[in-house]
Amino acid sequence: MSDIYQQLWDADLLEDRNGCTVSGRTDDGNGWVTPDAEILVDVQVKASGKRNRDLAGKPLFARVPEEKLASNDVYKTFINLLDNYVASAREEEEETAEERREINAFLNEVAKTKVFERGLAYINEQLGENLTPQAFKAVLNRLWFELFTNYFGGNSTEYASGFEHVFVGEGKYDTHSGGELNLGEISGYHSWVKFYLDEKLERVNFLGYKYDLRGGIIPTTPNVVTLQMLWNLIDMQGRVVAQLFKKKGGFFVGPSPACELVSGAVAYYESVHGLVVQDKRRTLIHDGKYDLVIYRSTTPQGARGEFIRSFYPEFLGPAEGGGRVVRDPLIDEPKVTKVPKAGYHRGPVVISAALPNPAGDDQGKEWVELTNRSKEAVSIDGWELRDRASRALTLSGSIGAGEAVRIEVPASSGVGFALSNKGGFISLHDFEGMASGVNYDKADSDVVLKFAID
Repeated sequence: MSDIYQQLWDADLLEDRNGCTVSGRTDDGNGWVTPDAEILVDVQVKASGKRNRDLAGKPLFARVPEEKLASNDVYKTFINLLDNYVASAREEEEETAEERREINAFLNEVAKTKVFERGLAYINEQLGENLTPQAFKAVLNRLWFELFTNYFGGNSTEYASGFEHVFVGEGKYDTHSGGELNLGEISGYHSWVKFYLDEKLERVNFLGYKYDLRGGIIPTTPNVVTLQMLWNLIDMQGRVVAQLFKKKGGFFVGPSPACELVSGAVAYYESVHGLVVQDKRRTLIHDGKYDLVIYRSTTPQGARGEFIRSFYPEFLGPAEGGGRVVRDPLIDEPKVTKVPKAGYHRGPVVISAALPNPAGDDQGKEWVELTNRSKEAVSIDGWELRDRASRALTLSGSIGAGEAVRIEVPASSGVGFALSNKGGFISLHDFEGMASGVNYDKADSDVVLKFAID
């Protein structure tokens, strides 16, 4: 786990003084772990999972340093950008000369930071690039602000923007419904600053947290929030024209927009250099363990492109030996079924677990766990997972010595790799043939299958 992201956070908070300190509530809910923190976050209660049921009676943000947002040049220039985008993901975007000046002003402020300097040094010295500060600023502009067409899953999305998707959020809804209130979904929206501003203006509603961790672990001093939310889109007359729901989303809390922009660029270059496994970069920040999800744009040929499509954190729990946690009594321990040895394991990397039948809609929630039993890292670039119908999912990256990684099964149109709830066969293939294969019977809802691998 590289500590570059911790270095960026430290530079943001301690050197640039742009980042903010954060505190959550004490275990009894009556006070704050760090009362003098700049940001106080109140996650309150687990969300219900329904768009029309709000279990969180208070705002997510109990306190934010508004004077910092109003006087700090990084925040001021960032906030100026938030009204430059059309909320509907289907509508055409058009950049005006004034908007271009606002983008340049923001990038100029980012380029003044130690975060910018530290990120550039890592990309050059550790990843072998040779970027000047001017070139790196141009890269940030391309990765985050240039409009592109994204080709994914056989579909194309025009006028895509990494900055809009990640920091502003996009809406998926019918824009031609005759003036009626539209119900739709939120795409992206991973900025604590944007959420706070929208919450203050009553444009978003925090519905409760949604950490979904084994044993109901939630952080009590959170630098991350995983949540359910509603976003109300308001027209020029002040009318709500669309209400958008996000069943599970999230964002870091505390880092400045400069830190998040540079962190995304670092993750992009790590992806280019093969240090990202299945679009996720495992790292430790403060007392938390995270997967930083970095989705690059998709080219017409299906390859990873030169733009950032999305970037956000997945909180995996406290770092070993650190982090204060509580257990949510509303969440039961996950059910695990051990499958008797009924498979084949040739090499060091084996199929060790799977979730074929997650609760609710299976699409995009199934996963297969691979474990490296050896004492050395193993590259899985070009390897394949295959289901019982021999449909393949191509893998990339590497697995560390003794490490177990979860491979998420992407949402499928019915022609791609998928796990049957009725039972099946999962196989892992390297360049010599089948390296591991397991059978399983009918999979009950939300039950993890653990396979014997010895």
